Amino acid sequence: MADTDDEIDPIKVRTALFALITARLKDAHEIAVKGQATKISNQGIGTLIVDLRSMLDEIIVHIDAIDLLRDP
Repeated sequence: MADTDDEIDPIKVRTALFALITARLKDAHEIAVKGQATKISNQGIGTLIVDLRSMLDEIIVHIDAIDLLRDP
């Protein structure tokens, strides 16, 4: 069991959040490439749009968390 008196290292948290952003951007890149296909249905495009918006929402949450970690 972890010691509850341990402090969270903001640098490690920030680094991890940027890593999560990087991963989501890579995922978004793959979706954007799929969207360039000439043989994709409107339903397929709709799914890609939903997935991209979801990723964008996650990235915004991570960015907001990083912003909160900054010293005022």
